[in-house]
Amino acid sequence: MARFHSSRHLLLAAVLVAGLFIAGCSGPRSAGTAPGLPEAFPEHSAGQIHKLIEGQSDTLSGFRARARMTVRSPRQSGSFNAEVRQSRQDSLWMRMSRFGFEGARVLITRDSFFVHNRLENQVMVGTVDEAQSLLAAPVTAEEAFTNMLGLLSPSPDVNWKVGADSLNYFLTSPSGRETYTVDPIRWRVVRYARTADDGDLLEERLFTDFKMIDGVSIPQRVIFRNRPEEAMAMLTYESLDLDPENLSFDFDVPSGTPRVFLPASSP
Repeated sequence: MARFHSSRHLLLAAVLVAGLFIAGCSGPRSAGTAPGLPEAFPEHSAGQIHKLIEGQSDTLSGFRARARMTVRSPRQSGSFNAEVRQSRQDSLWMRMSRFGFEGARVLITRDSFFVHNRLENQVMVGTVDEAQSLLAAPVTAEEAFTNMLGLLSPSPDVNWKVGADSLNYFLTSPSGRETYTVDPIRWRVVRYARTADDGDLLEERLFTDFKMIDGVSIPQRVIFRNRPEEAMAMLTYESLDLDPENLSFDFDVPSGTPRVFLPASSP
């Protein structure tokens, strides 16, 4: 039975489940699976692609979900249930459990990061900047939101090189280190990849099994692979509610619970 053995690994798992190290088994669509390409394909510009992606989801403000999470790394592998609540511009809250027993609770605010490890009876505390420095991952509320719901989009401020095959667009950064694969039928990113200068793959995010929810195309499975850490996380949604009312982010910690501060943090 998998357990949250160490604070460092718990932090990694927390970030993975938050979609911050955010992946199933399929990437871009294969030929013949999704007819209906837009008439202008493959002549859309990077700016047009960005607007078409953003136009379907820029009004979303929050979500609530239940999901199954699988994490694999050299240190530990396991699966658990995850309850997730997030406000796009504010907080991300998660509760992770197995067999009905809560193992950890996570709260990410605009500037702080908290992980309550109930099994080890401790709370890991740090700023968002410190968590990002430690894990080399984007951990802001907006970035977490777009990764959890598969709403990420190539920045309009980058001079992307646009390519295409028979079914998908590929937007590559000037450095060649970042690539977005875009499905022009759903206008959704189905794969994001970042490489090192020598071309080695550093991270990969995959978004699959799309479903229309309240008129918005949302992936039901999100996978992240961190190649240097040999870590993988797969989030499979069981239920998803967009823009719910009265989201709560309770993070009740028993009085006297020891705190562990991230590097460079101080009480």
